[in-house]
Amino acid sequence: MAQRRSEPYIWVTWLTKLLAGESQCEWSAWYRAHHSDYEKIPSDFDVATWTVEHNDLINSRREQLLDEGHEVYVEEENAFRRVGKTGIVVSGKPDILAIRNGKGVIEDCKTGRPRASDQLQVLVYMLLLPIGNPRCEGVKLSGRVTYKTRSVEIPSSGLDDGFKGRFVELVQKVGGDKPLPKAPAWTECRWCDIGPSDWLYRVDEPPESAETKTDLF
Repeated sequence: MAQRRSEPYIWVTWLTKLLAGESQCEWSAWYRAHHSDYEKIPSDFDVATWTVEHNDLINSRREQLLDEGHEVYVEEENAFRRVGKTGIVVSGKPDILAIRNGKGVIEDCKTGRPRASDQLQVLVYMLLLPIGNPRCEGVKLSGRVTYKTRSVEIPSSGLDDGFKGRFVELVQKVGGDKPLPKAPAWTECRWCDIGPSDWLYRVDEPPESAETKTDLF
């Protein structure tokens, strides 16, 4: 049975998919933020293969950055938990923080196809990781998303007032008391792990083909 959290808790990726427009179901993020131990739908995602590929990419990048003379911090060393004045908690875990000569890069490694949310995820890390983090004190940070075959640089200029405003607004919505709108659709529900005991109207089957012939054109 789902348990109500004592404080709203948000994982960074729940926000970045909404910020990028890759997810439309705000309710799913809101429910996770306010509940734990809910019934979860088993996933057919191959976690073992993903873990091996992800770790290989991180280790490869770590060795490259060390060879270039960086101080390198990986995964759990970068885990953060930021508590806002509203009591809302936002947590994340950047794959890599590399520092050299007063400059640093926050890097996330992705084994899947590129998505806009990948870059937004790194921007959120760039915004939150330095807060209260002595390793980042006095360090000029940039970001990077690394895929298997290429990398995308994320300049600090992306942390403008517009981005910060959208981020804060979404955190307050997802962490707020009022439930957010649901978007029951196959494209949303197929990736959602919230079970039917908590979400009665989830869509578990893809829609039938909408193809219809017409004489209009």
